[in-house]
Amino acid sequence: MAENANSSFSRGFSGLAGAGLLTKLLGYARDALLVAFFGGGALADAYYAAFRLVNVFRRTVGEGALNSVFIPLLEKEKTRSPEAARAFFASAWTVIFCGSAALCLAGVVFSRELVTLAAWGFKGVPGQLALTAVLAAALMPHLLFVNTAALFTAALNSARRFLLPALAPALFSVCVIALLLCFRSGFFGGLDARSKMILVAAVASASGLLQALALLPALRREGYALTFTNPLKNLGAAPALLAAAPAAVTLAQDQLSLLINTAFASFLAPGAITAIYNSARLVQFPVSMFAATAATLSLPELAARSAAGDAEGFRARLQPALSAAWLIMLPAALGLAITALPVCRALFEHGNFSPEQSRATANALFWLALGLPAYGVNKVAAAALYAMGRQRDPIVITSLQLALNALLCLPLMGPLGAGGLMLATSLSSWAAALAFLAALRRRAGFSPRALPLLRPALAAAVSGLTALALRETLAPAGPLAVTAAAVPAAVVVYFLLLRALKVEERTLLTGGRF
Repeated sequence: MAENANSSFSRGFSGLAGAGLLTKLLGYARDALLVAFFGGGALADAYYAAFRLVNVFRRTVGEGALNSVFIPLLEKEKTRSPEAARAFFASAWTVIFCGSAALCLAGVVFSRELVTLAAWGFKGVPGQLALTAVLAAALMPHLLFVNTAALFTAALNSARRFLLPALAPALFSVCVIALLLCFRSGFFGGLDARSKMILVAAVASASGLLQALALLPALRREGYALTFTNPLKNLGAAPALLAAAPAAVTLAQDQLSLLINTAFASFLAPGAITAIYNSARLVQFPVSMFAATAATLSLPELAARSAAGDAEGFRARLQPALSAAWLIMLPAALGLAITALPVCRALFEHGNFSPEQSRATANALFWLALGLPAYGVNKVAAAALYAMGRQRDPIVITSLQLALNALLCLPLMGPLGAGGLMLATSLSSWAAALAFLAALRRRAGFSPRALPLLRPALAAAVSGLTALALRETLAPAGPLAVTAAAVPAAVVVYFLLLRALKVEERTLLTGGRF
């Protein structure tokens, strides 16, 4: 059974990871263009602080959180009948749409108060708090559109439709990139930099509508309609979704951690928030491409196995998901830490983005990258526990993680600046990973010994030394040459060593072709 589970997982993993790669590459093009045009100072800080605030609400109500909460509930309804599943979807659509609309309206009305809480340090900078509040208000409609798209994504994932939902978020980057290219071509020349940034926020907000519309035809083909239910007669999804609301908050822990870091960074010199955002974007590349992909791909099957009471099948599906996350996150952590500065210079040091801002971003990236393996474990483990209906464990673990992160920020930001805030996130994530593995052993009988630990660690160490040697050797050739040579070389060395060390789980990532 384990071999069949691995084969099934591997077949879907490469395609979904490829879609994630395209989405992330467009995201980096978007971020590089934005800082090249606006620089990495106070104006970018205002945008990224507003975006981080909106992102917390988006990730709490929608996206991965909604996926993990909604799919197990929908799978249970499917065991009753297709009609029950469609009725449950209609009820959930009513709850999500109305709740998101109310949240969006409240966010617009109280944008200044929310920004004050999230970036208290901006109060000491004239005009910074007001600009951030305007940007947050412009971004708030994104909540309604993206949470709607998240519900569509969850329903399609439950139907084992993964590719289109994975590609749809790329529309966000495409829209912003198009606007930034218009700026560079001389369009909207009558606007000052502040007004142009507000326009970026408005276009980013509207892109969520395009994302939802792109998913709508596929959703209808699966038999789901956008029918509002009468709250006085039938709102069956509301109690279940509301009961799962605390669990949804825990699935947005990465965004909540970064929001805590942003609040502390608002007291640092201009550019600290932008450095945190860009470093987090780089770390999210392997997390979203591989760890989140592993969680997304395995969640429907884990929920189905749990609903059927198949404990052995559950463990057989969980093992490849955790193994894939570990196999990628471990070398990615070493690779990003070692090549942090050349990578940041190659990607961001263009236009108005200065060498000093590259160094600040690299410092943040180094410390945040050290937590990558833990982030991967946490993504998959939380999804597995939700699939089992064990919501209390992730809530407790994530709450303690966020508290530890906040406690570590102040003592670490003094000597290390923004890097200290990222180190706080990494340390708290490792503590959470140990707690999650203990919970899986207690609840599902899953032993960490089932994971390939030592041999991949050896392979990652050698690939890291390869990246370090190339970084030092090619330094005179410039950051682009270092990045172009060191990153692929380290990847090749890593997979060659996995094969030499007979780590069979590598086929989860290669589809059995290597």
